[in-house]
Amino acid sequence: MKKTLLYLLAIISISCKTNNNVDVNDYPIVTTIQTVAEYYDLKVDLSGKYETTSTTRYFDGSTGLEYTYELLETEEYDPLYYSITIEKEVSEKDARQLFLMGKGAINLIGKAYEQESKEITTIELPGDESFYAYRTVEDEIIGMYYIIRKGKCVYTMAINGVYTEDHSLVTDLLNPKIENLEEFEIKKSEG
Repeated sequence: MKKTLLYLLAIISISCKTNNNVDVNDYPIVTTIQTVAEYYDLKVDLSGKYETTSTTRYFDGSTGLEYTYELLETEEYDPLYYSITIEKEVSEKDARQLFLMGKGAINLIGKAYEQESKEITTIELPGDESFYAYRTVEDEIIGMYYIIRKGKCVYTMAINGVYTEDHSLVTDLLNPKIENLEEFEIKKSEG
């Protein structure tokens, strides 16, 4: 059984092509850490050392973009984790499944770290399916999750280190950029 699983994992890993040398500026759909830092007056390291951007083309024809900033162990900067993932699936059915798996993963991961999710339903969200929640520990907000499915595309944002209850990250910074989410494409030369 273990050999079969390892064989399947090997096939999957060689059946996709990932490009780690991606300039996030080529993808204006991504709200970068610089924009978040300027908006919330955060002190973050903008050297690029703690930011990664990659694209992937999967064996089934789906594609993905991942942008992450992570600097948690620091005294000079605000500790912050920020991630945006955009997946374009082959079908809406696959995208719906990915959306539901993402929601489920939030709860599983949260429980593993003694965190809870408090869903926000007081604001109108775009997309065919949407989920927006605060991440909390002992009722203290430590971050946010935001997942949108529009057509075949699923957009996921997770952040720890921004403690705002005004929803401006979603309404002012993210939603305007994902207005045309269903048109998202990986550049032909990447992934």
